[in-house]
Amino acid sequence: MKSNYNDIIDVILTLTEDESISSNIAICGSIVPYIVAKKESNEIHMDFYILVKQKKMNLVRNKIKKLSLEYDFDFVSDSKKYGNGDYGFKVKYEGTAIGFFPYSLVDNNLCIKTYAKMKDQGKVRLKKKVISGVEKSDVIRAIPFNEDRTLRIMSPEFILSEIESRDKNSEYTTKETFRLLDKMCDYKILEKVREKVDDTKIYIETKSIVNSNLILSIILGVLLVILIIVAILCFK
Repeated sequence: MKSNYNDIIDVILTLTEDESISSNIAICGSIVPYIVAKKESNEIHMDFYILVKQKKMNLVRNKIKKLSLEYDFDFVSDSKKYGNGDYGFKVKYEGTAIGFFPYSLVDNNLCIKTYAKMKDQGKVRLKKKVISGVEKSDVIRAIPFNEDRTLRIMSPEFILSEIESRDKNSEYTTKETFRLLDKMCDYKILEKVREKVDDTKIYIETKSIVNSNLILSIILGVLLVILIIVAILCFK
């Protein structure tokens, strides 16, 4: 399979055209060091995802829905449809899956929410990660992008710490990715972020998938039956 680097760049270019989107998102995943280094990647980046300020999730969601009418953004799923709160949504562009997940950073506490459907079991797994004691400058950066634009990214130090906390042999992380991250990280910041990431608090909740649209249809159906019965009784 050929690299999806150009597809990812196309997505980012599209998103950064809208200031109300670009100012409220941060790019994540193994693509980050290539963007920072301005180096074209020959790899498949299957861990590309985007963090969205929690308070701006609906704004970004609605913007992406409008963009999907013009571009090849296919909505795969939306956590809000399951009636369990907002844990983000997922789209696909040219075969590349992209997760848009909410985050907040308050009083040096970074909270990230994600979700995953468990298709075979008819359930959804809701995940919340809380990383305490990190400053905004440690984990989020604004870098020049495409000459006249600014792009918000999760810092190389955060990306490397996250990868190390999972699995260095992950299929999403190549030697070149490690080399780039190692070269561009500030080691004082890296040591600090590593410590905090290692102490991440993770909360996972598994729920049966409840489609809010189905529930609404049932409620409307019941109300319609009640109205018909009332009408019959009134005209007797």
